[in-house]
Amino acid sequence: MPRVFTPGHRPDQPLYPTDLVYTTVAKVEAYLQLPEAKPTELIGNTSTVTDSGVTYIKIPISGKDYRRWGFATGDTVTLYDDVDALGSSLTITGVESLGSSGGVALKAVDPGTAYTKANNAEVQPSSILSNSSQRGITKSQVETLIQRRQDYIDRICRISWRPRLIVDEYQNFTTFKPYRRRYYTDYVGAIMLRNRPVQRVLRMAVWQGDHYRELAASRVRLTVKDPHLFNATDKIFLCPNIAHTATLSSGTSSTTWGKDFGVKTVASEIGNLINEDSSTGKAAVQIGSMTENGKALNVSHEFLATANSDEGDGIVLISSMRSTDEGENTTIATTNLSCFDYSLSSTNDSTVSGTGSTFTVADGSGFVQGNGLYYYGTGATIRVARCTRDGNSITIVDDLTSSFQSNLTTSTVVKQTTLASDSTDEKRQKDWWSIEDNGQIMFNNQYPFFENHSLKISYVYGERYLDKAIEDACTKLVALDIMMTDDYTAMFPEGTQNVDLNSKIQKLDEEVKRLLIPYQEGIIVAGMGG
Repeated sequence: MPRVFTPGHRPDQPLYPTDLVYTTVAKVEAYLQLPEAKPTELIGNTSTVTDSGVTYIKIPISGKDYRRWGFATGDTVTLYDDVDALGSSLTITGVESLGSSGGVALKAVDPGTAYTKANNAEVQPSSILSNSSQRGITKSQVETLIQRRQDYIDRICRISWRPRLIVDEYQNFTTFKPYRRRYYTDYVGAIMLRNRPVQRVLRMAVWQGDHYRELAASRVRLTVKDPHLFNATDKIFLCPNIAHTATLSSGTSSTTWGKDFGVKTVASEIGNLINEDSSTGKAAVQIGSMTENGKALNVSHEFLATANSDEGDGIVLISSMRSTDEGENTTIATTNLSCFDYSLSSTNDSTVSGTGSTFTVADGSGFVQGNGLYYYGTGATIRVARCTRDGNSITIVDDLTSSFQSNLTTSTVVKQTTLASDSTDEKRQKDWWSIEDNGQIMFNNQYPFFENHSLKISYVYGERYLDKAIEDACTKLVALDIMMTDDYTAMFPEGTQNVDLNSKIQKLDEEVKRLLIPYQEGIIVAGMGG
């Protein structure tokens, strides 16, 4: 039996659940006035190494000091000696063993200065909180406390200061134009979302009596069929019109989707993998080697999936999280069309007229500009490549099945499937428009039936500016958590000249409650008949 219940879509959660937004470890450390970390002597001279065109400095320290201070990738350190007293501020990019010497080398981008043991070179962590198991509370434990308190503030205030994701919020649609007011409104009706302010509407499906019309997203409906025809290495490819491809492989690991059961289970597996659903054991899948703001760009950052919903069993609805016109340039391909069908999408094809690493087609006008996925073949033998297009000339950039070019002939019909939407008219005088600050959506031309649950909307909401009071509250809440842990009470001074620890905790708790009161939104509960 399944170990977990999966409703088939991403849960309501922060868009980036692990990001530290409301405070940082450094701010908690500063508030607690913890002492600075002590410097560590180098056991030898620094050296440099070049990897992939980047020059790194290697900082040798003893294994004892490494275990004591818990240096880790991402930590900021200061490296200095008697010649360069100001030193260099570096971010550790890796840690390597020095072999039989028992030492460890910290790697960082080379600052262009060498440091020597003869000149008393030392390296000093920027924070006393580290991931050493020998020194009490660790940096990762404090980061976990911050994540907990961020969720706590969001729930108690019923508002967020970071982007949060809402998937398939159902709304009833009624007209806002009674007879006496019809001459004073320029819209058919409106709805009020449950959360505000709205940062981006990701999907908006309106019920048309027998189907949902999508007004805000580019999407594709991937239907799973005949699971017994799956191959051991079947894959799904997604390319959001960039020089990178997301590869979703079948398998049994946390970064693959299972193909061993029926259509509902397979669809759920694919949806959970796209959504990076940790409750089902699914982990992040990066889009090629793409990064954004210094972090890996994962499939869950670019795509939203819903499986086995009111679209039907065995169906995965995949939509782009970009705006509609950008999402329409996203392409999809699979290695096995005996087991998958595409719908609610757009497929174009053209016959190859010249082969090679750059091949030509009779008419390339229907294919996307820039990077896109191209495929050909039948049944369980589909060959896929990521290519770029210049008119009718198409260049193979990444042969994803290692067989695309070698099997290409002048009679081959290459295809491309892109995500599609039903409307792109998000304007005041067009189909619909939104008032982000109060969470209202107005409908002009394309609107739902006047029925219950005739609208389902997925969106991102949250304040764009983090109030300093919220930052202060989160910092103090995390400090409270640390202070209330008996193992770490020795970190805080007591005595005749200081307030005792219990009084500090009580006063701090009262202060945090006062800070959060102005931000707590009330709930209005209607009584009988109202």
